[in-house]
Amino acid sequence: MVKHTQLSRLIIAAELAVGLAICSKITIPIGLIPLTGQTLAVGLIASIVPATVGTWAIGIYLLLGLIGLPVFAGSTAGLAALFGPTAGYLWGFFLYVWIMGVFRKFTKQTPALIFGNLFGAGIQILAGAYWLVLSAKLSFSAALASGVTPFLIPAIIKVVLVVVAAKAILQRLPERFQMKN
Repeated sequence: MVKHTQLSRLIIAAELAVGLAICSKITIPIGLIPLTGQTLAVGLIASIVPATVGTWAIGIYLLLGLIGLPVFAGSTAGLAALFGPTAGYLWGFFLYVWIMGVFRKFTKQTPALIFGNLFGAGIQILAGAYWLVLSAKLSFSAALASGVTPFLIPAIIKVVLVVVAAKAILQRLPERFQMKN
């Protein structure tokens, strides 16, 4: 068994943050909130590493955007992105990782990956909608219509892709290299 030191976990988290930034470049504008590859990357991160490493990856990603690197969807960065209309979705990435971390503690089996990702993605999308209510002064029904409904089917598709990819990665990664929770 390879012992993952705190430094090795931070390095892996940094690498995952870079992957998340790359996936954010996959953007389809569909209104106030774009459809992005970010949630696909977050689901994959949450599915293959412990919640602590996933949390560090999300934190590094948000810090990169905070200091001005154009890592968010649409190549945005800075405080405006972290507190603008899409901020709830960005901060919701932490919720996704933590929820999936709870499911990963019990098992890495397919049902746990499916339900954990569905629940994590759902809560992350709802966090984004709630932030729309606060920041864009939308009614809750308007926030659901613009910030949740358009993303339900894409979220399900992303969960399927995440589960397939996570299973493939976890099966190909020797047990000795897999991180324990």
